[in-house]
Amino acid sequence: MANALGGTDVHDLWSDSVEDTFRIFVGHCGAEPRGVLVVTDANGLFGLTVDTVRMMQIPALVPSLLVVGVGYPDAATIVDTISVRTRDLTPTPIPRAAASGGADAFIEFISTELRPWLSERFPGASDDTTYFGHSLGGLFGTYALLTAPTTFDRYIVSSPSLWWDGEAIFDIERSASERDGLRSEVYFGIGSLETDAGRRIEGRNLPTGHVAKPPSAHLDMVADMRRFVRQLASRSDPTLTLVSAEIDDEFHATVPGAVLSRALRTFFATADHGGVD
Repeated sequence: MANALGGTDVHDLWSDSVEDTFRIFVGHCGAEPRGVLVVTDANGLFGLTVDTVRMMQIPALVPSLLVVGVGYPDAATIVDTISVRTRDLTPTPIPRAAASGGADAFIEFISTELRPWLSERFPGASDDTTYFGHSLGGLFGTYALLTAPTTFDRYIVSSPSLWWDGEAIFDIERSASERDGLRSEVYFGIGSLETDAGRRIEGRNLPTGHVAKPPSAHLDMVADMRRFVRQLASRSDPTLTLVSAEIDDEFHATVPGAVLSRALRTFFATADHGGVD
């Protein structure tokens, strides 16, 4: 299936684990990829991710990577995927979202269906994997890190929705704290304006009732992430490399590219990747 973004292609992949079809976007960033960068919410973030990686390859800041976006058919933008992304990216169900709490099935899809599919088509590339997820995708990355850390080698967690289900992810972390070492690298990033006041400024031009209009309840995602990072760091896991950053003057909608760039530089800074002419 053709895609409008050059050097990319699109495939539809049925999942027995989720019992639904996913649209898999594949971006070729280098002739011989040394690893895979998996991004969720591909209907909104795939193009940004591919272009960021390609630009960073020019000065050899990152290696040759295969960017794999997991998205959904028949959706033009991320706004069109609210129901299904909530189903797949949340770890616990809540009454007001009938389709929610499907993160375990989504992890199974990635591990037992997507990874073999990638290995068959791109031998060797999927041996080294990095995850990138924003908002609910950041929540999913956090959950996978805690409960199935070998799903990916590295996790880029952008503006995670740690508020989900009464901050259930904090209890999940406590329950998982006695497991063996996580053996992962994780980068938590968020915009400095993702405070309660900042999100109201961000959404002030949206009409009442718009899906992206901030609700009236108080929500400070910056404070939430600070608390969670402190809690995660307190386990003193020698196998976990943990980095966090607050990026100045960025809102929830404007920060994903900045988090991605900084995280990739953090993960791959010391390697010799060659250059792109």
